[in-house]
Amino acid sequence: MTVCLSLFIPINYLTIVSSVAIAGGLYFFFFGFHLLARKRLLLTTPTSKIRSAALGLVEVSGVASGPYTMSAPITAKPCFLYQTTAWQQREGKKQEWEKVADETLHLPFFIDDSTGQLLIEPLGADLDLHCNFREEYGASFFSSSLDDVPPRVSVFLSRHGVVPARRLRIEEHSIEPEDALFIAGTLTENPGVQVRPFSPRNLAPGNCSERLPAPQIIRLATGAAPSISQDMSQQSKIAAALTRAGITKPEAWSAAGVPYHSVAVEENAPPEPVSAHNGERLHEERLHENQLKPSDFNLTPPVVLMKGANDRTFVISFRSQKEFVSALAWKSAAMVWGGAAITLLGLYMLLAQMELL
Repeated sequence: MTVCLSLFIPINYLTIVSSVAIAGGLYFFFFGFHLLARKRLLLTTPTSKIRSAALGLVEVSGVASGPYTMSAPITAKPCFLYQTTAWQQREGKKQEWEKVADETLHLPFFIDDSTGQLLIEPLGADLDLHCNFREEYGASFFSSSLDDVPPRVSVFLSRHGVVPARRLRIEEHSIEPEDALFIAGTLTENPGVQVRPFSPRNLAPGNCSERLPAPQIIRLATGAAPSISQDMSQQSKIAAALTRAGITKPEAWSAAGVPYHSVAVEENAPPEPVSAHNGERLHEERLHENQLKPSDFNLTPPVVLMKGANDRTFVISFRSQKEFVSALAWKSAAMVWGGAAITLLGLYMLLAQMELL
């Protein structure tokens, strides 16, 4: 068959380019129809309130919430899901961008629309998220390495074995608490999805041994008392009082409800200064803890919104339903008409090569 085709189609550079154009054009053409079918499906599926949502394909809108969050690797902001990607320029004349690292992690979270809360399992979703960070880093004229890379970016790159020797581009998308979301997916009975806190061991290449928490250090000043007394927990205050009184018997500590040696105390140490930035961060952390309590959520709800086994439509977007469908319409139209044009151009070039024989 190859010999027969070679009799009618010459094997040269233009022939290979024509074949690639035909294949790529057909792919864009059919994928555009796939997006067009998704757009029609989303238009025919009414947006439901969480309280009245029925099992099956549903569309809901609300704000993201949940009792547990994790820190994004670049911005360090609390989030339920992040997608961090790094590109590096290749060496050569074209200097094309090459994806060298891609990390996506998530926690099950809830979406709240004031009528109720719905558990979301984002595994397998088509993500359309807001970009919270985008930056490029380039090597200086006097150095071949990138000197201006922040520490968090360096940690992220080293975790993926990337050496920042050439120009870099970092992007990070995430879902943070109180983010407005539009979600279309399958509402089904909960197959066992549980809301649990994130474990940093998921980032490690192997299983790490369980580490005991470091003892809490309370700094007791001989001068004035700390300006923010609520910074010390109740057990810390009791431990400080026992230490000042010189009580070192474990029985006395147990009677006071404080585990012996669980708290280390440094005497006559100056209090740490509290800057305005640290005070603001401390206020945000307390506010965050007060808003996100596990008792406010059903951690094992009977239903969950996720990617269905039969219906593969599952979209999580920061846009509204109208905006997402409009963007989907433009994208599908561009791929259908663009794919058709590329395919016809490839066929024309291929036929032109055959006429030269």
